[in-house]
Amino acid sequence: MSLDKAEPCDSLLTWLQTFQVPSCSSKRELTSGVAIAHVLNRLDPAWFNETWLGRIKEESEDNWRLKVSNLKKILKITLEYYHDVLGHQVSDEHLPDVSLIGEMGDATELGKLMQLVLGCAISCEKKEEQIQQIMTLEESVQHVVMTAIQEILAKEPSSEAGSLETYGDFHFQSRKYYFLSEEADESEDPSWRWRDLEHQLSQTLEEKSSLQAEIRSLKERLSDPLDPPTITGKKLLLLQSQLEQLQEENDRLESSRDVLGQFIDDKNSRLNHRLQTQSRLFSR
Repeated sequence: MSLDKAEPCDSLLTWLQTFQVPSCSSKRELTSGVAIAHVLNRLDPAWFNETWLGRIKEESEDNWRLKVSNLKKILKITLEYYHDVLGHQVSDEHLPDVSLIGEMGDATELGKLMQLVLGCAISCEKKEEQIQQIMTLEESVQHVVMTAIQEILAKEPSSEAGSLETYGDFHFQSRKYYFLSEEADESEDPSWRWRDLEHQLSQTLEEKSSLQAEIRSLKERLSDPLDPPTITGKKLLLLQSQLEQLQEENDRLESSRDVLGQFIDDKNSRLNHRLQTQSRLFSR
C-alpha cells in the first residue's frame, strides 16, 4: 500500500501534536519548521541538541525565507541522522522539497517531511515509548501512521550487483527486502505480515552465513602464494561490503518486526477486552 503524501498530513499532524510542542496547531504552523525541530529534539536530544535547536528561528511564521532556512536545517540534519545513526539511506522519492513547503505550504512535500520524522521516532532509542504513544491514537490515524512507517523503512534494491560478475566465479544476486513484502497487500492480517517478516529474516541470516563462509575461504586464499592476490583481494572487499549491507538489512527487519509485533499485541489486547466486556453484558 502506498500513500499519497498529501493525504496523511492530518493524521501525522495528530501524531505530532501528542508531543505538545509549540507551533503545532495546524499544517500552516508546521511549515515554519519550529514544531518539527522541537519534536526531533525530544526524540534524540543528543543529536538534535539545544545548540542546533537554537538555530531554528521561531519568528519565521510570516517570512517564507526564514521558513525555508529552518526547513533546510531540519532536512540536512535529519538525513545525516538516517545515514550516521540509523544506517538507512533515504530514497529520492521520500525527499521533500522544502522550498515548496516554506513558500507554498505544499501538503505533499510537508507529508514527506513528517514521514521522515516518523521514521526517526520508531527507530531511535526511545522507539518503545513512541510506539506506545502511537497506540493511543484513533485506529484510523494508527492505520495511516502504520502505512507511513512501512514506506519509510522500505529497503531500496541494491545497484551494485551489475559489474560483480567480472570477478570470475563470484556471483551476487541483489535482493529487495521490504518492511512488508510486495505481496503483503494481499492480506490485511498483521499476523500474516509478521510471519512474512520472520521469513525474510531467515533469508537474510542464511545469506549472511554464506557470505561469512566465503569471506573465510578468501582470507585463506590470500595467504596462498600460488593464488593471484589482486583478484582475491577485490572479491574479499566486495564480499565484506555486502556483508555489512546485509547486517544493516537484518537490523532493519528486526526493528520492523518488533514494531509490527507491538501493534499485534496491542490490537489483541484491545480485542480481548472488548470480548470480555461483551461477555459480561450478555451474561446479565
